[in-house]
Amino acid sequence: MNGVRIEMTLALKRLASLKSLCFSLALLLAVPVWSEGLTRHLTRADVDCNASQLDRLLTRLSTGVIHLQEFQLPKTVIATYGNRLGFYEGLAYTNQLWRLHPVGIPSPPTPERYLAFHLNPSIRTLLLNPARPPVGQIALGREQASSNLVAPGGFYDLAVKINPTLNPAPLAQDLLEINNFEIPLPGQPYNGFLANSTKPGRGLELDGLLSPCHDRFTDFDRHVFAVLQRLLRMSVFVQEEQQYGDMNVAIFRGEDEHTYRFNIYPLGTPGLSLGQSHAAGEIQLTWTSQGRLTSGTMRFFPECSGAPRLDCSATPAIVRAFLIPPIFGGSELWPHEASLHEVISGGTGGSVEGPATYDFEALLAGTDWNSPVP
Repeated sequence: MNGVRIEMTLALKRLASLKSLCFSLALLLAVPVWSEGLTRHLTRADVDCNASQLDRLLTRLSTGVIHLQEFQLPKTVIATYGNRLGFYEGLAYTNQLWRLHPVGIPSPPTPERYLAFHLNPSIRTLLLNPARPPVGQIALGREQASSNLVAPGGFYDLAVKINPTLNPAPLAQDLLEINNFEIPLPGQPYNGFLANSTKPGRGLELDGLLSPCHDRFTDFDRHVFAVLQRLLRMSVFVQEEQQYGDMNVAIFRGEDEHTYRFNIYPLGTPGLSLGQSHAAGEIQLTWTSQGRLTSGTMRFFPECSGAPRLDCSATPAIVRAFLIPPIFGGSELWPHEASLHEVISGGTGGSVEGPATYDFEALLAGTDWNSPVP
C-alpha cells in the first residue's frame, strides 16, 4: 500500500513538473523576438549585404522617363525591408516643391501624393506553358490604404516599374508595374490603372534579391523603417540643369542597435548620367524601454577617399536631407521651416554639413505612430 502511495506521489510530482515546464515554454514562445532589446546588433557583413541588396534593387527600379523641366514635380522612391522574411516595401511620392518656374519665381508648393507598395515572391512556380521549367514568381502590389489614387494625366501620376528579367533592356510588357491611377466606377471605361503585377523573377533571383541577408530585423526595426519613409525628406539640386531632380533612396539598419542608415541616389537625365552616385548617411535614434522614440541625430558620411563605396558619399549633386512631421498625403503641406534644419552632402569638393538633432516626441506628437510597442 505504501508503495502505491509513493508511486502516486511521484507521478503527481512528475505531472506538476511537466505542467511547469509547459507553462515556461509557453511563456518563452509568447515573448517577442525583441524581448531582450527592441533591436539587435548587426555585423558589418549583415549591413553591407543589406546596403548592396537595396542598391541592386534600385538599379532595377524606376518611375519612368525622367524629365527635368518647369511645371513638373520631382519624384522620389524609397525602398526598404517590410516583413520577417526580408522582402521589400517602399513609398513613391511626388515632391512638395516644383522643379523650377520658367522665370525663376517658385510656384506655390503642393501636397505630396503617395504610392505605397510591397514586393514579395509568389508561392506559385508553375507557368502557363507546361514545357517551361518552374520558376519563382515575384509580385508587386500597391497598398491602397497608404496611397493617393488620382485621375491619370496630371502632375501627380506615379508609377513604380521593376525589371525582374535577365534582360538589361526588357520589353515594357515584361516589367513589373503598378501606378496610382484611381479605379473607375462601375460602367466607366478602363483608365489604365495597375494595382498588382506578377512576373517570373529570374533576374531578381540571379541578383540575390530573393534571399534574405539575415533574419535579425525585429518588429521594432520594421516600424522604424515605416516611420522613416514618412519623415525622411531629401532634395537634390542638379547643378548642370539648375533644377531639382528625382531620387531613389534606400533605408536599412546600421551595425549599432540604435543606428539606421540611408543612401540617396540622385537621378539625372539621359544626357546627364550620374550613374549610381549617392550620398550616404545615418540616423542615431534613442527610445524608451517601451519603444517610444525620443530623439535622433542625423548626419551624412564624408566623401569616399578611394573607390566609391556604399558606406561613404560620392555624388557631384548637392543633396539635402531633413525630417518632417507626419502629414496627411494629398491634403497637408509639411512646414517650410522643417527643411531649414538639414544636413548637406555633395557639390564642389564633396563637402558635408551637419549633423542635425531632432525631437522625435515632438515630431510624432498628435499621431499614433509613437505608441509604446505592445
